[in-house]
Amino acid sequence: MESVRLARSGAPLIDSAFAEPCYRIPAMTVTASGRVIVAWDVRADWRDLPGDFDLVYRTSDDHGRSWSAVHVLRRHGEGRGFGDASFISVPGTGQVLCWYAASTGKSYFTADSHSGLELWLATSADDGTTWEHRELTGLKPDWVGGMFAASGNGLVLQHGPRAGVLLQPFVLRDPTRGADYAAVAKSGDGGLTWRLGAPVGPGCDESKVVEQVDGSVVLHARATPRRLWARSVDGGVTFTAPVSDPALVDPGCNGGLTLWQDRLVCSLLNDETSRRRLVLRIADSSGDWSEAVDVDAGAAGYSVLAELADGALGLAYEFGDYAGLRFCRIEPGEVGLDGSPSTLVALDGAPGFARPPVAAA
Repeated sequence: MESVRLARSGAPLIDSAFAEPCYRIPAMTVTASGRVIVAWDVRADWRDLPGDFDLVYRTSDDHGRSWSAVHVLRRHGEGRGFGDASFISVPGTGQVLCWYAASTGKSYFTADSHSGLELWLATSADDGTTWEHRELTGLKPDWVGGMFAASGNGLVLQHGPRAGVLLQPFVLRDPTRGADYAAVAKSGDGGLTWRLGAPVGPGCDESKVVEQVDGSVVLHARATPRRLWARSVDGGVTFTAPVSDPALVDPGCNGGLTLWQDRLVCSLLNDETSRRRLVLRIADSSGDWSEAVDVDAGAAGYSVLAELADGALGLAYEFGDYAGLRFCRIEPGEVGLDGSPSTLVALDGAPGFARPPVAAA
């Protein structure tokens, strides 16, 4: 496993609102050219919006071995911060989409149906070099208070009559019930217009979606003490009732989900209560999960996965107690994807665990 530190919390960033920023919430995509893009929030500390947060990113054109300098995707404005990015790359073009949230003072938990978090979509037509931004808060249903795109990455459907449709999972809060739901937005015109599907839950927080070879869409949502999953047979419009997966231990932390050489693989924290011990699990042809493959034995947080253009697996995650962001390249043979025993040597990591999430005051 090759490992690169992308960002170290406390290291200054030019024009940040914070002298010693905390770098959190990785998003990742592999573009049509094979470029890897990883983005993250520039925060005051580990806490969520509101705040004068920026969104920044780095790129790699050699499958994650070396990286560009830090670029700004969206800079905070007076009284408005941005965070929680999620990428979608459109195959066959240089187009890259990035959903993200904005706040002018309210959090996911204090937002109501009239004011709160804004929904934004950035679009790049040049492989992530430059970006145009537009607000799409009108996607939010009237009954929803807080809503944001689940950070990490979305999906482009590849199979059957829905091939080319874009999917992006969201988190929605019903303030009258104090309940959280997942829902998937879809676009059939390359991201120009979007329609939100039916809510999945309650009890579903940030989620990822992946398309199976039969055209069905599987959704994984963070939950404690086990990850929840649901399935859609109509392209992500509706899903089955979410159920707990007994193999996928989860303290309630956003993790990764992707197809790697046609095998379903997820990244998550293998602890029922604390944010520590980042692992991979790989599903076999019958859908049963492998034993946990340790990646980082110490404190860790959010993670995101993507298959790289050269066949390796890309993993970006929060290491330590939000000490920064790390990218790992993992070869198929290291985790036994070719049928051989796993040889991956986990990082020792930092002792303890990452602090639980709260919104900034």
